[in-house]
Amino acid sequence: MSSTKRSRRFGAAVAGAVAATLVSAAVLAAHDFWLVPNALTFAAGGSVEVLGQSGSSFPKSGGVTQPARVAEARIVGRTSDQRITDFSVSGKSLKLTHKPVAAGQYVVGVSLVTVTAKTTPAALQRYIALEGAPELAARYEQEGKYPKVDSVSRITAKYAKTIVEVGSNGARAFDKVLGQALEIVALDDPAHTHVGGTMRVRLLFHGKPVSNAHLRAGWGSPAAVHDTTAGPVMPSRPDQVIVTDADGVAKVAVSEAGLWNVRTVYGAAMQGMPEHWEVFFSTMVFSVSAGMGGDNSDVEAMAPPIVTDSADVAAVVAKFHASLAAGDSSAALALLADDVTILESGGVETKTQYRTGHINGDMSFAKAVPSVRTVTGVRVRGDAAWVTSSSVTQGESNGRQINSTGAELVVLTRDGGAWKIRAVHWSSRARRAAP
Repeated sequence: MSSTKRSRRFGAAVAGAVAATLVSAAVLAAHDFWLVPNALTFAAGGSVEVLGQSGSSFPKSGGVTQPARVAEARIVGRTSDQRITDFSVSGKSLKLTHKPVAAGQYVVGVSLVTVTAKTTPAALQRYIALEGAPELAARYEQEGKYPKVDSVSRITAKYAKTIVEVGSNGARAFDKVLGQALEIVALDDPAHTHVGGTMRVRLLFHGKPVSNAHLRAGWGSPAAVHDTTAGPVMPSRPDQVIVTDADGVAKVAVSEAGLWNVRTVYGAAMQGMPEHWEVFFSTMVFSVSAGMGGDNSDVEAMAPPIVTDSADVAAVVAKFHASLAAGDSSAALALLADDVTILESGGVETKTQYRTGHINGDMSFAKAVPSVRTVTGVRVRGDAAWVTSSSVTQGESNGRQINSTGAELVVLTRDGGAWKIRAVHWSSRARRAAP
């Protein structure tokens, strides 16, 4: 295979080992702040207790967020809006206590103190990727949005929300907008959301819907809220990656009763101040009971629970690219099904043809030319899944300057409990020179 053909393939196909590591690390190691109700429901006339949990293992807390870090705390009902001022520390948790004015549903929101730091554009991009938004970081790099200066002011803040029930049959408040700078708003009532259904949320940045934003959704056992062990809590379902539509709306597939979190990181340059960047964190927690609710149609209510393996599927594709970039042909080939089909530049290859021919050239090219790959979609339907991604490849190979953009489609099936790659389709084209 010629170097020209390899450059076209890997403009779309191969992310470097660093890029693959960033995607994996961002999903697993982001340090989030959640609000978790200390009970699934609270008695009318009593106090509400909500725990501020900090760490990377929902819903337990890995460390205390001190009361001094709270900039604002509110509890908002359908017709009420009160500040929370009773803060304390309980074990590794920040505890908020408040007595609502009446029975009903309430949204509790906390904004942590804003932090400003000087950084560089490269460090800003890495920060966004590692803190939970690798897709956004890569897209901004591809679109040339990072400032061309030596120093950038990075302004960070964390915003958290949860929905609590006080008494029964009270006024609903799940869709209340609190006005947080980055806010996830529930569009469906979690009290009426059933296992096997969906929960719609909208992402707002300074009050405006954000389209094409990647959110993560994860499940947690209520029994793990007070877990103080050092190890992580392993969920029975891997995290989902969901993407907002043109109206900023995304859907969480509710596959299990218990606690659910939706979280994201989003940032942008301040309007008229390109050297000042806001990078905000937002989380929302809601609970789903084991009973069947009434927000979905009767047909959907009879559907079996949805099993979402999007994180596992994305990890297989990332491992395939990382193995090629590392020159590990055995690891890369092990992820391909025996009947895999590889489509590129009008050609069709089998696994045997790929093993005895192109894989060596592909690995050499991946090592020589860095590439940034951005996952644009992960879809799972039963035992079948497909992953779409885009990429930007820039560098030098055999004396040629490479500057291309590409697209990739990977189809996978579950075989004996493990995901295998059944088909790969690569396409690419040269990038236009900057005007």
